[in-house]
Amino acid sequence: MKFPGRLVFALSILGISFAEAEPALMEGIAAVVDGKPIMRSEYLNALYRYQETPEGNAMSEADQRKYVLDQLIDEKVLLSRIDRDSIVITDAEVDQRVNAHLSQLAASQNTDLATLEKAIRAQLGISMAQYRDQLSKQIRSHIEMARVRQRHVGSVSPTKKEVDAFFADFKDSIPQQFNCVLLSHIQLPILPDSMIVDSVKRIADALIDTLNLGMSFELLAKAHSQDTSAAKGGDLGYFKRGQLDPAFERALDVLKNGQYSANPVKTKLGWHIARVLGRKEDGVRSAQILLRTIPTAKDTAKVIALADSLQKNIKSAEAFAAAAKKYSEDKSSNFAGGRLGWFQRNEMEPAYVEPVANLNVGEISEPVLIDGAYHLFRLDDSRQTRDLTLEEDYGKIEQMAATHLENQKLEALVKKWRDEVHIEIRMTE
Repeated sequence: MKFPGRLVFALSILGISFAEAEPALMEGIAAVVDGKPIMRSEYLNALYRYQETPEGNAMSEADQRKYVLDQLIDEKVLLSRIDRDSIVITDAEVDQRVNAHLSQLAASQNTDLATLEKAIRAQLGISMAQYRDQLSKQIRSHIEMARVRQRHVGSVSPTKKEVDAFFADFKDSIPQQFNCVLLSHIQLPILPDSMIVDSVKRIADALIDTLNLGMSFELLAKAHSQDTSAAKGGDLGYFKRGQLDPAFERALDVLKNGQYSANPVKTKLGWHIARVLGRKEDGVRSAQILLRTIPTAKDTAKVIALADSLQKNIKSAEAFAAAAKKYSEDKSSNFAGGRLGWFQRNEMEPAYVEPVANLNVGEISEPVLIDGAYHLFRLDDSRQTRDLTLEEDYGKIEQMAATHLENQKLEALVKKWRDEVHIEIRMTE
């Protein structure tokens, strides 16, 4: 069975070499870092991949070898912090990431897992079990490095001056965008009317009264909570700050371990009774009883009617921007007239692709339902190639600048850590 080239490429970029492409190697140890070896085959595979990049092609072979070995040593130095910092990565977490990665890879190639498994066997010469094992090792290593990075570097928020300086220094090396579109949208969520919201809140208040009388939180969660955590007594597990709904997090902030919120917490899902089960340095373990506020068919019909009316009556970019400011519930874009920014078509949110696929510049899509809200998309512009600019792409450039500053900070730490571990280079060629 012949598989499309894009699928072969998607498999190869994961860092797992094709069986027929691997050279016959005399195995050995290239270097030892803090008691952990860098194998000769590991070094040579990394070298062959680097030689195929534009950066590698611009170097002499001696410089290529030195650069690749230095990178592998830095990686091992970074990983040496795992034991020193007592960082634990569970098998369950790795398995979850592997499953998600395989599902995403299959979806991106418009195929299923069975076809993906056949492609792996045909193109890589290994079974799915072997592929999963290799992928698990890579993903575990990535998670470990991310945890070390988060602990010692954290997130950097560059100032406007730093973003401007980064752009001035690197604008010539920032990749162009290809086959790109400029989009705006209006987001109209389907919300329940006030009578439903108030009636569900009264139920939540009654449950809090029951808790105050001594009823078990776990039992009430199993009996009443309307989400998947109900089976576990409402236990949501650990989440880092910023991963949960802001209103829910604010309620947790004022609670001590074991306490639950004195009043229900409102989010877009409904009413929550929040509880703190434990805290860590980087997050909190919480539980909830969730009572959903579910819109009626009448609520849905009302939003559809508004979306249809806007789609038919908006005739200009200015009118679309005014409607976005008035009606759109997307707080990240409504203040800017619904402007979402530039996207490469192959990097767009999957749900956005079909609604805008056949639009001409200036046209507005039919209303489309995405995650409980109706969206109207407007194609503001379309270009085959474009350079990123501070005016139109500040958010993307800001993130690039943040990553650059984080990398600088991490490089300084790794340089310091190299002096703290034993490094022995054994390979002489």
